[in-house]
Amino acid sequence: MSAPATAYDDPVLGRDPQVGHLDDYVHTAEDNGGVHLNSGIPNRAFHLAATALDGPSWEQPARIWYSALDLLDG
Repeated sequence: MSAPATAYDDPVLGRDPQVGHLDDYVHTAEDNGGVHLNSGIPNRAFHLAATALDGPSWEQPARIWYSALDLLDG
């Protein structure tokens, strides 16, 4: 979660295509609009929030993320 695009770098498979910043967002019709390719963005954001807020991730960061997702589902 802390370093998207670093899961693998293999001569056969290639390099991990996942992005970790909105500047690198992948616009594509494949992968349901890039749901997996772009998942590193919110994953990294959660990691940054969890480490900045200190304490167990299920206390403050998870509650914030859950509330945000609930608003999006709205």
